[in-house]
Amino acid sequence: MRAGRVAVLVSGAVLLCLPVAKGRAQVKVTTSNGDVTVYTQKNLVDHLIVGDSIEVEMAKLAAMRTQNTAVKDYATMLVTDHEGHLQALQKMAGEHDIGRQALASDTAGAAAIRALTNLQSMAADSGFDRQFVRDQIEHHKQELIAVKMFGGAAKDDDLKDDLKRVTPLLERHLARARAVAAQLGMPADTTASPAAATVTPKKP
Repeated sequence: MRAGRVAVLVSGAVLLCLPVAKGRAQVKVTTSNGDVTVYTQKNLVDHLIVGDSIEVEMAKLAAMRTQNTAVKDYATMLVTDHEGHLQALQKMAGEHDIGRQALASDTAGAAAIRALTNLQSMAADSGFDRQFVRDQIEHHKQELIAVKMFGGAAKDDDLKDDLKRVTPLLERHLARARAVAAQLGMPADTTASPAAATVTPKKP
C-alpha cells in the first residue's frame, strides 16, 4: 500500500471510494490509482484533534489582528466552540478504548498549517480578513465532508455522540462564515486555494 494523497484536502483529480462494511469500525478509502487505506477510529480522533488545534490558533490570530467587528466576533466564537470540542476530544483520546493515531496519508492538518502560516505572514488589513474568512469557508466545508465520510470509523458511543453534536456546530460555523463573507463583499464559496479540491466520494 502506497502512502497516496488520501485526505480531506487533496490536490489534482484524486477521488475517494468509501465502501463501508456493516459492523466494522473502519472505512476503506480507495484512490483513483487503486491505493487502499484503512481509516480507523484512532485516525478519526487524531484528524479531529489536529483540525481543532489549528483552527483555534487561526481564530485567535484573527481575533487579535482584525479591525472588523464581524470578523472579530466570528473568530471569538470559533475559539470558544473549537476549544470546547478540543477538550472533549483530548479526553476521549486518553481513554484506552478510543485513543488517537495519525494517518500519514491524511494531509488535512498540513494544509491547515499552511493556511495558518500564510495568515501569519499577512498584514492586518482587509486582505487578511478576506483570507481568514475564505479559509474558514473551505475548512468547514471539508470538515463536514470528513465527518460524513469517515464517521463510520467511530465505534465508541461517546465518539459517535460527539460526531452528532459537531455536525450542526460545523454547519453553523459555515453559515456564519458565509454571512461574514457577504458583509465583506466577497463570494461566499471562494476556496482557500486553487489547488485544493473537494473530496468527492464515488458510489461503491
